Amino acid sequence: MAGGKGKRLSINKPLLSICGAPMLKLIVDSLSPHTDLWIATTKGHPVERFVRNYLRMEGSLIFTRGLGYEKDVIQVIETLGLPLITVPADLPFLTWDDVNYLVRKCESSLCSLKDDKGFTGVSFWRDHEYSSSFQDVRIDHEILNVNDWNAFLQANKNCQRE
Repeated sequence: MAGGKGKRLSINKPLLSICGAPMLKLIVDSLSPHTDLWIATTKGHPVERFVRNYLRMEGSLIFTRGLGYEKDVIQVIETLGLPLITVPADLPFLTWDDVNYLVRKCESSLCSLKDDKGFTGVSFWRDHEYSSSFQDVRIDHEILNVNDWNAFLQANKNCQRE
């Protein structure tokens, strides 16, 4: 999920540089060797041009109506079907191991990954009973969510430690 209104940080949030690369590219590089990726955005959002021209993944674009994260996720589910994993574009250090952990531990129709700070936005949608059967899956480390300028600065400081 990339390409919202960016009210808290910037409309270009998925394209902000973390460790010298756009956040969206870091997520694509981390997950694409393991699964098919679709990038959901709104038509005309800067992410669209980035995906077409830089990532060269035009066939992986899905356009949502831009009615808000939750409604756009439902639109993606209706388009692609289930099972489906949804990942927001502001988790530059998310790994395939994190996603795989969620899938392995999920015992409900909808499972959401939580760290010590709360929901990460990563969800596994197994079947259509998700409105009545859901589960939080806790992970033992923080998955940094770059949702404000402080988190952006922290993410780039984390790069210097590695």
